[in-house]
Amino acid sequence: MSRMQVILIRCLTTLVVLLNSVACAPMNPSHASLVGSWKVEWTCGVETLDLKSDGTYAYAIDFTTGGRLTDSGVWRITPKSERLSGAHVVLQNAAEACTVFGDKLEPPNREDRALETVWEWGRMVLIFNPDIQGFTRR
Repeated sequence: MSRMQVILIRCLTTLVVLLNSVACAPMNPSHASLVGSWKVEWTCGVETLDLKSDGTYAYAIDFTTGGRLTDSGVWRITPKSERLSGAHVVLQNAAEACTVFGDKLEPPNREDRALETVWEWGRMVLIFNPDIQGFTRR
């Protein structure tokens, strides 16, 4: 292998590592940058979340198995506290309608629901499960 080939391989490896590192990064967004409509489609159904500037939210899920659940309440941001995790949008006393595996909960649980803010492929995403695409802007 020639010296030029080794240099080329090192440069390409470095480029791949850099691209992978910027593809998904934790965020620390402002309250105003989170306000708006968000949506996610996954195994459990289609979830929509409207974060309002007054600190309230409206939530709805249309279940894959049929039926609809709506909820509303108060949301807040908990700032980024670790280097590798983003700030969290916390939906206070929210209805948790699905298990982490996408099964419908009957009845839904009530608890604070934390959504991590992540910059992924040029857009902000609200992640609730690292194995599933999170909420994106509608």
